[in-house]
Amino acid sequence: RSVCVSGHSLCYTRIQSYCGSQPQPQPVSCPFPPSDAYYSAVQADLESDAQDLDVESWSLAVDQQYLKKHTKEMVKRQDVIYELMQTEMHHVRTLKIMLRVYVRELKEHLQMDVQCLDGLFPRLESLLELHTHFLSRLKERRRVATQLSSDKNYNIQRLADILTTQFSGEIGERMKESYGDFCSRHTEAVSYYKEQLHNKKFQNLIRKINNLSIVRRLGVTECILLVTQRITKYPVLVERIVQNTEVGTEEHEELTRSLGLIKDCIVHVDAQVNLHQKASRLRDIAHKMEPKSLGKIKDGHVFRGEDLALGRRRLLHDGTVNHKAASGRLKDILAVLLSDVLLLLQEKDQRYVFSTVDNKPSVISLQKLIVREVAHEEKAMFLICASPNEPEMYEIHTASKEERKTWMTHLRQAVESCRHTERLFSEEEEARASKFKEFQGSLSQKDGQIVAGLTEKLQLFADMAESVAGLEDIASRSHLLLRGDASDLHQGGTLLKGTITEVENLQNLLLSGVTELAPRPEEGLGSGAMPRRADTFEGYDSKGSVKKKNYSGGDKARGRSQRACSDTQLKEIQASQAIITQQDRHIKLQRSSLTERASFPGRHRGNVLLEQEKQRMLALQREELASFHKLQLLHRQEQARWESERERHRLQSEAAEDRLRQSEEECRRLEEKREELERQREMYQQDLERLRESTLNVKKERLEQDNRGGWRCFYFTWQQHTTLIPSAGLPLKLSRIGPGRSLGGRPDAAGSGDGGPVGGVLFSGPKNIPTPQGSDWGHCHV
Repeated sequence: RSVCVSGHSLCYTRIQSYCGSQPQPQPVSCPFPPSDAYYSAVQADLESDAQDLDVESWSLAVDQQYLKKHTKEMVKRQDVIYELMQTEMHHVRTLKIMLRVYVRELKEHLQMDVQCLDGLFPRLESLLELHTHFLSRLKERRRVATQLSSDKNYNIQRLADILTTQFSGEIGERMKESYGDFCSRHTEAVSYYKEQLHNKKFQNLIRKINNLSIVRRLGVTECILLVTQRITKYPVLVERIVQNTEVGTEEHEELTRSLGLIKDCIVHVDAQVNLHQKASRLRDIAHKMEPKSLGKIKDGHVFRGEDLALGRRRLLHDGTVNHKAASGRLKDILAVLLSDVLLLLQEKDQRYVFSTVDNKPSVISLQKLIVREVAHEEKAMFLICASPNEPEMYEIHTASKEERKTWMTHLRQAVESCRHTERLFSEEEEARASKFKEFQGSLSQKDGQIVAGLTEKLQLFADMAESVAGLEDIASRSHLLLRGDASDLHQGGTLLKGTITEVENLQNLLLSGVTELAPRPEEGLGSGAMPRRADTFEGYDSKGSVKKKNYSGGDKARGRSQRACSDTQLKEIQASQAIITQQDRHIKLQRSSLTERASFPGRHRGNVLLEQEKQRMLALQREELASFHKLQLLHRQEQARWESERERHRLQSEAAEDRLRQSEEECRRLEEKREELERQREMYQQDLERLRESTLNVKKERLEQDNRGGWRCFYFTWQQHTTLIPSAGLPLKLSRIGPGRSLGGRPDAAGSGDGGPVGGVLFSGPKNIPTPQGSDWGHCHV
């Protein structure tokens, strides 16, 4: 049936596709009070939007004299701009009804929360704000273009800047997001509406709303459908505006750019709708998966059904294909292509389980997957898992050649994307290694600072020892520089453990200047290459007791020698500590690098088979690119031919229009001439009728005069005869004769012989009696 709503004509071939078998709201006789101030304000707002846009077209809205001043192309352009403004007004009206009527009534009477209303009317406020702003800018441009002589006459010259602003920048992004969300959730919104119709309160409320005068029976499903279709109407209108705009002008170029922005917005919305549909499809597949079913992967891992619902993978393509077993039989399976794996599923008891054909893994990784055609099969393809451990090959058959081509395209794109992800991981690994190198350099720098600090500290200790002892040992200065090599590493641990306490005691000795050395615990000493206690300090006995000495003479010199020897040992200990710390850090860095490389062995060695496949794919891509360029060249030539043909047809149509216009002018002139001749013929007929009437009147008058003249002649003749004949005593016989006849009845010389109204006499008396002459007397013979 055809439903006309606010100037929109929509044909629904199957209205049940939107409403199903649900009970539809029927009008009742209890609408909301028409005197409600709120709905009066809404009605006034809607009428304000529709002001000056109620006429069918721009040609009928302006004065006809003003219309004749414009060319045909300009009239068409203004008509399309007017249609754009009019349809935008109707769209804003639909959005306002959805927000200010449906949402308001559902909030007040059913107390629906914001989440439910957003599920029924997604992004409604954002859409209304965007289109209200767009309509206000269009009306403002019309107001600026209005002529001063008349408010009805206007001519909009520039429109592209408004369209560019609406579909680019921040407003363009909001248009993409709002329409993408609304169109993606269109199916869910209609399903939710049909579910709510089972609620009696909801159903009664919808009936009352539909009976409002401002709604005009604009239902929920119709509103949702109108909003969904609105974004697809802009390219058609803008293309018509471009066609009627002069080529080469700035306005034409800007309109072309605006048309491209609109199409990009629609592409973005379509992509968002596609992603939403595929995500919904993936959720449906995960919901139908058998919970206990497990899928095996080549590396030994297990893939579970709940892994689909985690949201880490995207559905790229799915469909029913046939898997050829080793026995030659074809098994129906559902192939699900995700962003990193390909799943082979089978349906069992209305549930999906992982395929078990030939006990091959039903989860195929895309990282090392090769896709090839079967040589003599147009509907088959090979899937080769190029794993170095256990390579595997699958033979997949599709329903048609086109479907196989589609599957191969999606698989190759997914494999390339997966390899790109692997390259990203390699780049991250390289970045991590570079960071390790930076850390290593920083640590080496810090080690150098530590060595410098220890060197300065040892120099200070040496200076302090000299100042306390009063003796300068020149030989000890040769050991102030820190140095070490790999041969000292095996002594570092023992030296460090055994000399910590000795260093502390030596420091106390140097600072305090006491003559008695502090005892050194033997448990702090370790075995190995440590110098013996007797060689270092002679003041210690074998049992750990301290011998007291007086620093006089040789004892003082021997004490100085012992302190110098201890100072040398301290320097060696500090140097060993610095060397060990530095070497340990180098070893740790090397081990971490080796561990990191060992965790990814496949990334550091090439795979010959994959490299060959890559080269083959590059060759195929080059061939496809060459064929594409060839097709593009043919397309350009065809387009140029089509343009020339179209130009020729346009010239022919213009010539035909000119001939038609001339023919119309000639017909008009001939019609005017025919009308003039018709008027002249009518005048001639009238004159002819008057002439006939005058002729008849003249004849009638002459007849009357002839009649009067004949009777006069008869009377005169009678008088003469009565005076002449009676004396002779002859009998008189009178007979009526016609004029011009003699008494014998024969025609005379002057008459015609025909009888007439004039009478005569015939008698047997003398002949040839003279006849009186006169103008009023006719010929009379006796």
